[in-house]
Amino acid sequence: MCLAVALFFEARGEPIDGKELVANVIINRMHHPSYPDTICGVVNQPKQFSYTHELPASGMSDNPLDYNTYHDRVAWKDCVVIAKDTLDNGVFNEYVIMYHSKSVSPYWTSSYEVSGMVGNHIFYRESD
Repeated sequence: MCLAVALFFEARGEPIDGKELVANVIINRMHHPSYPDTICGVVNQPKQFSYTHELPASGMSDNPLDYNTYHDRVAWKDCVVIAKDTLDNGVFNEYVIMYHSKSVSPYWTSSYEVSGMVGNHIFYRESD
């Protein structure tokens, strides 16, 4: 459930492959020694995923079922399917470990190598 919820809040407006890559980032972090070793641990690590600190601060719900527009309902279904598929079949990109929206410029970007862009997100891998 932690994976599906994270996908919903982090990538619900992204194309399917963008949602899949966000799932890859979360799973890859879970297997990386610098991050917690559970999906919920990765997702809830302080200041790593914006919705975990922005929604509570804004008073908005962190329950995807409380968002009931047509597009939100479709996005939730997609996120559940993608989360299950990723957990059942593994990641397709074992290198992506970071991402951010194109609208921001995080301080850490120079420490990583751009792996690609999908939708409104830029994905990164560790530099060689």
